[in-house]
Amino acid sequence: MTPAFRVLHILDSLAAGGMETTFLNVLRAGRAIDPAIEHHVLAFAGGRLEKPFRDAASRVVVAADDATIDAYLQGSYSVIHVLFERSAYRVLPRIVARATTPVVYAKGYDMAGTYRLNEGLDWQADESMLASADGVTFTTAALADGYRLPPGRVTVLRKAADIAPFMALPMPHAATPLRVVCVANLHPLKRLGDLITAFDRVRTEVRGADLRLVGGGNDREHERLARLAADLGLTGQVSFAGAVRDVAAEVARARVVALSSSTEGVSTALIEGMAAGRPVVATRVGHVHTIVDDGVEGYLVDVGDVSAMADRIVRLLSDAHLAHAMGLAGRRRAAGHDVVDVARHVLDALRTAAD
Repeated sequence: MTPAFRVLHILDSLAAGGMETTFLNVLRAGRAIDPAIEHHVLAFAGGRLEKPFRDAASRVVVAADDATIDAYLQGSYSVIHVLFERSAYRVLPRIVARATTPVVYAKGYDMAGTYRLNEGLDWQADESMLASADGVTFTTAALADGYRLPPGRVTVLRKAADIAPFMALPMPHAATPLRVVCVANLHPLKRLGDLITAFDRVRTEVRGADLRLVGGGNDREHERLARLAADLGLTGQVSFAGAVRDVAAEVARARVVALSSSTEGVSTALIEGMAAGRPVVATRVGHVHTIVDDGVEGYLVDVGDVSAMADRIVRLLSDAHLAHAMGLAGRRRAAGHDVVDVARHVLDALRTAAD
């Protein structure tokens, strides 16, 4: 009897974060592609995504003690899949020292990767961890190019997004509200105050326009942003949805998707908005440029350039033909980030490392 192909996926936590949610979607897609594969998940801490992970995986264990971690690292697995930097620092040295199972390291836009690309900083510990893995997956080719690894060990993945609910939405039409939606956690790094300030000008040039902020998080930041909107006389034009389950429904009621962050990797929120056929206005940070070409799927502006952001939003709300053309371009580009396609590449990388 042929032994089952068993994968141990290791995550730092099952919190409802962007990276964890992305992997949960990849896991679901992978199970659908090949139901015979056993997917075990070891997380060092639980979180809101624990139940969805238990529904998607063959087994989920939440444990932080060394004995349990070592037992799983030395278990009978075809390959160990280590996700993200925090998990890698914790387990890769143990795997190299004690286990013989092949390992694939999923390298994302963590602190080390971001500083390497943006500031040219090489962290030897980061380089050593990647060199110790039998296979490494990168979110983008730009991220992979920042490292020096032997040929045949690297798989470049596009950022995965569950775009099906967004692709199913109709394009904006005459009855769609003149709304700008921003899907982002309420965190200072998202610079949502810039977007609210930009909207102060937008509402004077586009009658009936409003701004919808979708995302939970920092209560203090929420209070600060609500106070800013009130000070600008925008209480009736700026609304806070909080954390919502049905993001597609929020995007469906908008014409433009905006993001004003000071730092980003590859934004899932922008990919989802593009899949919905909405043009985007975003800051030129991180690797947003790998999914948006300025003037094609939308516009890119410099961080903090409130005037430019307002100008681009006004253009898109005022010119339905332009917005439609950019929305179609975005929908075509977002199709390449379908989580099912990315999951196939992940499974191929796991099988290759296990051979």
